[in-house]
Amino acid sequence: MNGSENSTVSLDKTVIHEIDPLEDSPIEDVRSSIPPTDDPTLPAATLRAWFWGIVFSAAISFSNQFFWFRANPLTIKVIVVQLLAFPAGKLSAKLLPNYEFGSGRFKFNLNPGPFNVKEHVLITVMANAAATSFDAIDIIVVQKLYYNQEWGFGGGILLVLTTSLLGFGFAGILRRFLVRPAAMVWPINLVNATLFHTLHKKVPKEVQDAEAVTPGLRMSRNKFFMIAFVGSFCWYFFPGYIFPVLTSISWICWIKPSSVLVSQIGSGINGLGIGSFTLDWSQLTAWYASPLAIPWVVEANMFAGFVFFVWFLIPIVYYTNTWESKKFPFYNTNQYDIWGNPFNRTRVITADNYLDDQAYNDYSPIRITGFFAVCYGQGLAALGAMITHTALYNGKDIWNRLKSARQANDDIHAKLMDRYKEVPDLWYLILFLCALGASFATVVVWPSDVPWWALIIAVVLAFAWLLPIGIITAITSQAPTISMITEWVYGAIRPGHPVGNIIFKTYGYITVRQALLFAQDLKLGHYMKIPPRKMFVFQIVGTIIASFVSLGTTNYLMGSIPEICTKAAYPWTCPNASLFGASSVIWGLIGPGKFFARGSLYFGIPFFLLAGFLLPIPIYFLARKYPNSWVAKINIPAFMMGPTPYPPAPTNVAPCWIFLGFIFNFVVKRRANAWWKKYNYVLSAALDSGVAICAIVIFFAFQNTEIKFPTWWGNSSGSVDHCPMATANWTGVDVYA
Repeated sequence: MNGSENSTVSLDKTVIHEIDPLEDSPIEDVRSSIPPTDDPTLPAATLRAWFWGIVFSAAISFSNQFFWFRANPLTIKVIVVQLLAFPAGKLSAKLLPNYEFGSGRFKFNLNPGPFNVKEHVLITVMANAAATSFDAIDIIVVQKLYYNQEWGFGGGILLVLTTSLLGFGFAGILRRFLVRPAAMVWPINLVNATLFHTLHKKVPKEVQDAEAVTPGLRMSRNKFFMIAFVGSFCWYFFPGYIFPVLTSISWICWIKPSSVLVSQIGSGINGLGIGSFTLDWSQLTAWYASPLAIPWVVEANMFAGFVFFVWFLIPIVYYTNTWESKKFPFYNTNQYDIWGNPFNRTRVITADNYLDDQAYNDYSPIRITGFFAVCYGQGLAALGAMITHTALYNGKDIWNRLKSARQANDDIHAKLMDRYKEVPDLWYLILFLCALGASFATVVVWPSDVPWWALIIAVVLAFAWLLPIGIITAITSQAPTISMITEWVYGAIRPGHPVGNIIFKTYGYITVRQALLFAQDLKLGHYMKIPPRKMFVFQIVGTIIASFVSLGTTNYLMGSIPEICTKAAYPWTCPNASLFGASSVIWGLIGPGKFFARGSLYFGIPFFLLAGFLLPIPIYFLARKYPNSWVAKINIPAFMMGPTPYPPAPTNVAPCWIFLGFIFNFVVKRRANAWWKKYNYVLSAALDSGVAICAIVIFFAFQNTEIKFPTWWGNSSGSVDHCPMATANWTGVDVYA
């Protein structure tokens, strides 16, 4: 649509900046990324924005789902769309005629003027709804692979759509807590916002002031971006194709490759990663948000958690043989029997996909690695800590915003957004109720093994956890998960029902995950001053497009490739399905009643939840007593979030991530603050963009056509980081090899 869409605001340019022009965000990171201004006369939901949004949404959804099944999956990040949409929009503005058609609210102009940043944001937001693969698709794949169950296209599309739209409804209802407050920064959005402003040549006032008083900052952000982008693009050919060992330089293993102990200590992929490091930017940002985007205090808390759990607690567990850990490798997500062999689930499951208790008792209790067990405990501790932390630190603000979304301490960006008509809570409520009704139809009509009353429990769980999880995600850009809680709850109320467990998990955990993705985009729209009702429509349309395209692609591949998701179908081996499958066996088939039973090997793990719940309390009172000390900077949920990507993330990621965070967000920010304000987020966006574009080139030019780089020491197929014994148990045996 043309500029008339913004009829709710004054079009008189003299009042565009009627708010105090000196007012800015109270947070330095935001001030350095986002100008405290808005031009409400810019058209947003134009015909070209709709066209390119739909094209890119369909394309990225198809590409990511298609390559998800491959042994080397390619994930095209939304930053690629952000880059490609810019010349596409500019070309449209140059070629299309200034022709208007339609009438009233449905009046369109093919070319309402120069391509602007608001159109650009809406295209990207629609594509982002499609860029992130739907975990519900993973559930559909696991249903077929593990339990030989298919719902067809109708059941599948309802499962995907309902989980996404339930999450959207939740995000909208809670946006007054997760989007409007200035403290809810969502740091990763600062990188995207900086790239938007760099491409459209909009410089924040904070940066302009720094340029005026600091020599040596003459290079424009655009030029700096292009130089860093080209450097990132060229460099990624080495770790991505020519020299893969750069993803994990585990030099300790080179001392004695035949030693199990040395490999376990030194491997950055399958061990502790002591001394190991990576020179692959994609390795860092695949598991954590950009180290240049997260505040140093948050990074320090997260790394402290990594050190405690991964470098301190897990070695104690393994080398003292707690939980019989030495029977198994140091680090993986596989399941074993009591003899250290792969757990054979076919021996304990009935033809109807239920647990055969007698067969299980005759066979073996299930076993997992010590690393995997500790990380289950860490996940529970993180959830417990979030509840207490949210109540103590955010309770007052939550209570105030329950009474009114607008508060006296709202920042400039919230005030600027008040010019636009807000999406009524009723819209989100109606969307939620429609999705909930369709969810009931899904679990009742199709063989979900989930009673209707269990669906209510799943949705209540999701809603109860969303706010504390959302607050932590908005601060750290690292999303906690309630996956384990949902699996645990259903495993407790209906043990031995693996299919029901994964469907229950879909409506609990995945609904929260989708809600967080929507909330993150809502915050991006908040920063970029996108009319909320336009955001609402674009997000929903992007989700619907992605749901149909992703499921259609999945059904096509599952039906056309023989023995897909097995080694026989290489390269279509579906590596990402293994973690969901493992969880369905542990929590659904076996169930927490047996896994955590008194007298069982893992009886103590649930007490991590209690420890996490209690730990923030003394920290809170110490911080109040010593508000200017280092104790006040301790954030227990962030501490617990440090090991969240583990498993399956490489253990060398966290040390390199914290090193870069320390350099840029502590040293450079303090000693060269003007440089940091102007270039820090631009550098992060350039590194992301260069890697993303290069990954696409490598995939289509070399990997997809089976053009392999000549084999040499730097690309060993046996062990990427030259730690060949890291996947073996203490006696040197790898039963999954």
